[in-house]
Amino acid sequence: MDVSVKQLSEILKIDPDALLKKMIEAGLPHTSIEDSVSNEDKQTLLTFIRTANSNIQSDARKPIEVTPKSTTKAQNLEKKDKQEPAARSKVENKKTFKPQTKEKPVKEEPKEEKKKSVNINGSIRVNDLSRKLSKRGNEVVKKLIELGEMVSLNDEIDQETAVLVAEEFGFLVKYEAEQELEETTKDYPQPTIAYKDESSPIKRHPVVTVMGHVDHGKTSLLDSIKSSNVVDGESGGITQHIAAYEVKTSSAVITFIDTPGHEAFTAMRARGANTTDIVILVVAANDSVKPQTIEAITHAKAAQVPIIVAINKIDLDGADIDKVKGDLAKYDLVSEDWGGKVQMIPVSATQKKGINELLDAIQLEAEILELKSPVGGPATGVILESELDKSKGPLGTFLIQKGILRQGDIVVAAEKRGRIKSLINSSGDVVKEAGPSTPVEVLGLEDCVPAGESFFVLANDKAARSLVDERISYLKEINDKNVMTTESAFQMLDQEKVNKLRIIAKSDVAGTSEAINGSLLKIGNEEVEVDIVSSGVGGVTESDVNLAITTGARILGFNVRADNKTKSLAEDKGIEINYYSVIYDLIEDIKRLLSGLLDPIYSEKILGLAEVKEVFKSPKFGLVAGCMVVDGFVKREKHVRVLRDNVVIHEGELDSLRRFKDDVQEVKNGTECGIGIKNYLDIRPGDVIENFEQKEEKRSL
Repeated sequence: MDVSVKQLSEILKIDPDALLKKMIEAGLPHTSIEDSVSNEDKQTLLTFIRTANSNIQSDARKPIEVTPKSTTKAQNLEKKDKQEPAARSKVENKKTFKPQTKEKPVKEEPKEEKKKSVNINGSIRVNDLSRKLSKRGNEVVKKLIELGEMVSLNDEIDQETAVLVAEEFGFLVKYEAEQELEETTKDYPQPTIAYKDESSPIKRHPVVTVMGHVDHGKTSLLDSIKSSNVVDGESGGITQHIAAYEVKTSSAVITFIDTPGHEAFTAMRARGANTTDIVILVVAANDSVKPQTIEAITHAKAAQVPIIVAINKIDLDGADIDKVKGDLAKYDLVSEDWGGKVQMIPVSATQKKGINELLDAIQLEAEILELKSPVGGPATGVILESELDKSKGPLGTFLIQKGILRQGDIVVAAEKRGRIKSLINSSGDVVKEAGPSTPVEVLGLEDCVPAGESFFVLANDKAARSLVDERISYLKEINDKNVMTTESAFQMLDQEKVNKLRIIAKSDVAGTSEAINGSLLKIGNEEVEVDIVSSGVGGVTESDVNLAITTGARILGFNVRADNKTKSLAEDKGIEINYYSVIYDLIEDIKRLLSGLLDPIYSEKILGLAEVKEVFKSPKFGLVAGCMVVDGFVKREKHVRVLRDNVVIHEGELDSLRRFKDDVQEVKNGTECGIGIKNYLDIRPGDVIENFEQKEEKRSL
């Protein structure tokens, strides 16, 4: 189907002027973004991009092959020449006696090679994973069983599980998306902030993140600590948003961050680990270690954060504290009473047992860490969550890490700025300022900002505008650079290869939006995939519907709705809007829709074989083969193949099946019959007719 340059740019999610420029470079005659683009034009552009891409990649590879080792060696020698002349001359004098001593550091290189890297981008079949890891299939299956996954070689596993398996085999897992993000953010403009008391920071209270497997009682534990009922307010009985609470104990103040337990919120849990001082790992005593437990351990270790284990549900039947300790020991978490260094506290969130002991353990760990932060300068920190409130506008949950955040401060986060109008603490009280380790709800940003973004307080509005402009320009430059050099840009032009389900996703808060996007992009395989045309925070709008009309996308609303005007437009244009409040349901629906795009599997079953003895002419059926059924049975209205010297020479339909003069539906083994094959006249004595049936099986992800 022909589209305009502008429409094609919307599909590819790139600047229309940048696309037009690239089309001109490709030798296409287009001069305006309103010009029509044919399929031939798309193919020409595609070929041009591929050629340019391959040239760039081949040029980029050249220095990588020759530079590192020789340069490193030269640099090391140069460094030694400058810094250690005496030591160097010593080595030179003794080189005849100790030639091998010098080579030992070089011999350590193979140790690094043991940690091989592997790319895992989305779900994968167990068999394919074994090939990636160069492991036997049964080894991978065994490892999966150890992780509690009963699968076969042909089964598909999700990305998180595949990552766990790879890490268990000692592989370093790399994510394409993460690598791209690193490249994008490497030179992202950052403000320079100095603190007067950098050398003498003040003591601050700990930030504690609660992690663990779904339904192991994380939120119930927090609920018990702060004596409020959060669980009842969550859809589906699980935590859907990151929430931060400041809890005052008898001896101290502790900031708790509750992270969602569902696997879709992996990114949110990772962010929680990176903004925290201590991780409370909640493990159910009756369920022990589960996949998300292991995942939480991985995040905490990656962030180099100390772990305190809360062994929950000790009041339930089947609770086995020693089993939990034994299972955790496999992941280098050894309890203090087992000779290790990890505090493990038995608790019951519902009966409020062990809560004081847990708080004491947190306080002890905090004292050991000696947590301090400077306050003599502008506030900086992390946005834990953001949402669009209908009456108030954009709201953000800020966690201050350095400095003092005050009402009236000019703040920048991502590519947004604003002046802080109000600060509300976790108790719901309006405050004029907040210091390190304090979570506050902030009103004043011009728009919602993705959860996990850093915020900075700047001296004035001019400095804030300048930083935002720099960041926008930087991202535009990155975007323009990536538009036509990555595979994703022109895959949209190759519609034959992948069936795409286009989605416009709207949600209530930024963290949930991120989690939904991450989950959706993991669904699919080499045949079908999700393409997120647009996503954002807030209700479904008319512009979302118009974009859906242009791109053929479906609209998903998570805890948001469309107004009456938008609903009417969607109904008039035949655009379906689906609403959800639990992420499980959303993911399952998208899986079903994607499964419908998969080509069916055709399987066949050989019913029987008939050997041709003689050939007769029939005025009604043409040539009729007089046969003996030598194996199985021959059924009418089924497919047939003609074999000559065990080679298939024809495939077609059975036209007639007779026994003597009677039409029959089936002829059994050892029985003579007459077979007519539709539109086929080259049948000969000695040929074998193979009778088979085909079944169409629908596939699912």
